[in-house]
Amino acid sequence: MLYRFSNIQIDSERFELLRDGVPVAVEPRVFDLLLHLVAHPMVLFSHDELVAAVWEGRCVSDATVASALKNARKALGDDGRTQRYIKTVHGRGVRFQLAPDEVASTDGSPPSKTSAEVSGTATPSLLVMPFAHDTQVLPMTHCAQGLQADLQALLTRIPLLRIHTLGRSEVPEASARQWCQRQGVDFLLEGSARQTHEGVRVNLSLTDVASGCLLWAEPFEVRLSERGVPERELSNSVLAKLEPQLVKAMLSATSSAGELSPTGLYIRASGELATRGWHRDTFEEAAGLLRRCLQQQPGFTLARSYLALVLALGGRFGLLEDSEALRQEALAAAERSMDEENSDSTVLGFAGCALADLGHVDRAKRILHNALDISAANAQAWAALGSVFLMQRNPSEAVRCLRKSIELSPLDSRLSLWGSVLALALFLNNEPQAAMEQAEWACRRDDRIYFPHVVLAAVASFSDELPRMQRALKEARRIKPDLSAHEVSCLLGRQLGQALLAAEAAYSRSSPELH
Repeated sequence: MLYRFSNIQIDSERFELLRDGVPVAVEPRVFDLLLHLVAHPMVLFSHDELVAAVWEGRCVSDATVASALKNARKALGDDGRTQRYIKTVHGRGVRFQLAPDEVASTDGSPPSKTSAEVSGTATPSLLVMPFAHDTQVLPMTHCAQGLQADLQALLTRIPLLRIHTLGRSEVPEASARQWCQRQGVDFLLEGSARQTHEGVRVNLSLTDVASGCLLWAEPFEVRLSERGVPERELSNSVLAKLEPQLVKAMLSATSSAGELSPTGLYIRASGELATRGWHRDTFEEAAGLLRRCLQQQPGFTLARSYLALVLALGGRFGLLEDSEALRQEALAAAERSMDEENSDSTVLGFAGCALADLGHVDRAKRILHNALDISAANAQAWAALGSVFLMQRNPSEAVRCLRKSIELSPLDSRLSLWGSVLALALFLNNEPQAAMEQAEWACRRDDRIYFPHVVLAAVASFSDELPRMQRALKEARRIKPDLSAHEVSCLLGRQLGQALLAAEAAYSRSSPELH
C-alpha cells in the first residue's frame, strides 16, 4: 500500500518513507507504528491498543512507546511541540491528525477508519494530579509544576506502570478518584506545595482507586535559594520513597488475583526481589515466575531480559546454583531480548548487566552506555556500568556511576548490593575511610544480604581492624552459611578475596579463644 499526504510518501511494501522525495531512515518498529497510525486517521489509540497492534501484544514500557512516537514524528518532520501529524491526547492516547480524505492510498480511496482489535493484558496505571498550590506565589507555582513534571518523567522507569497526566485546565469536575474509576486507572498520586518560613513544604499521598485506601503519605521540605528554586533535587528524594510503595501496591494486586497473567507473573517476580531482598529463596522464586511468564507469553521481552539478569547475577554471587546450563540460558535470554527490542532502556539495562556478570564486559559496557543514552534515569544501568568500570580496574569512574545509581534508586534492598559495590570501588580508589562508612551504610540497608558484610570485612582487614573483620565475616556466614571462597572472590576479585581469607585464617590462628 502506498500512502501520500502533504510532502510525505509511505510505501508499506518497500518499507520506504520519502519526505520531499528524499528517503528517510526509519527503524522497523517505528515504521510499523507510522503505518498503523496513517492507516487509521483520526482514530484515538490508547497505549494498550498500540502495543497490541504494533508490538504484537508484548509488554513494553511507556518509555519505549514514547521513544517510538518521538522518532515517528521526527521521520515526518514533526515534533512533540507542533504535533502536526501525530497528536497526543493526554490521559487518552495518540492519533494521526489528518482527516481520511487528506490521505490518499494507492487506489485513491481513503484509509479505513476501523481500529484494530485490542488484545493483551492491562497493565497497572497511575494518575499524577496537578499539585495544589498558591498560584499567586511564583516560587510555589514553579516548585509544584516542576515537581509534577519531573515525577511524571521519572515514574516511567517503573516497568509496566502506565502514567496518566492532567493539566490544571483538565482537572475533572468530579473527584479525581471518580475520574480514575471511570478511566480504569489503578492508583492516584496527589500533592500540595506551600511556602514555609525557610522554603517549601510538599505533601504527597498515594491512593488505591478501587478501595479508596490511602497507601502512603509523606511530607517533604526543601529550602529555596535566593532565586526562588529548590536548593536540592526534590524529585529524586520523593521518588526514592514513592517507588517502593508503588511496587508494593502492584505486588499486592497480583497477590489477590487468581491465576496470574504474564504481566502479573513479571510484577510478582520483580516485586519479590525488591521487597523481600536478594537471597537464594527470592532468586529461585523470581527465576521460576519469569520462566512461567515466558511459557505463557514467549514475546514478553521485558521479562526475558529480566530473567537474563536474575540468572546471571544469581549464578555469579551464589544466589542460584551456578552451572554451564544456567549461564547458557542467561546468555540466550539476553541475546534474544536485545534482538526483539533494542531501543528500550530497561531491556538494555537488564541485558547489559547480565552480559557483564557473564564476563562479556566490553560488550556490556557499550550496551549500558546505549541504555543511558536512551534514559539517563536508568538506575540499574548506572549500577551495572559502575560494576563494569570496576572490572576494568577504573575505580574512579566506578565511584561516579555507582553514586549516580544510588542517587536515582528507590529505597529498597537494591541499595544494599549497590552500596556494597560502591564501598569496594571507594576502597580500590584509595578512599578507605569513605569505603568503611559506605560498607556500614550498605549493611544497614538490608540485613538479609551478605555482600556488604564481606566488603566491610575486606576494608577492615586492610585497615588492620581485625576484630571488625572477624565480626563482619561472622555476620556474612550467618546470612549465608555456605559462603564459599569462590563467592568471596567473585564479589571482591580473586586477589582481594584471597587476601581477606588469608587474613581471617591468620587472625584465627593467633586468637584461638575466638573458636
